[in-house]
Amino acid sequence: MYDFETEYRRIFETPLEEIKEDIFFRADNFQNEKWYRDLQIYMRVGACKPDRECVNDLRKALKVLGYLTETKEHDGQLYLIPFGWIQERPVARRYEERER
Repeated sequence: MYDFETEYRRIFETPLEEIKEDIFFRADNFQNEKWYRDLQIYMRVGACKPDRECVNDLRKALKVLGYLTETKEHDGQLYLIPFGWIQERPVARRYEERER
């Protein structure tokens, strides 16, 4: 028999690297968490700006739901974005160099 409460607690006790996606876990299961709104924003938009103290739990919840994430800081603000989303932009070449 599946014990939801035990599984729910286990998620937050497990290191992020060891968490596996659970296709039967729903976002609604986290509706009582203070970061639930950020979870919904991330799932709809693909990025969010959570409180720093909630980031680890939010990342674990998203990983269980199948979203791989990473954090990035920009102008002192912490953002949660999809893993591997930001890549280094190549340096723009001059017009003459592109035509060769």
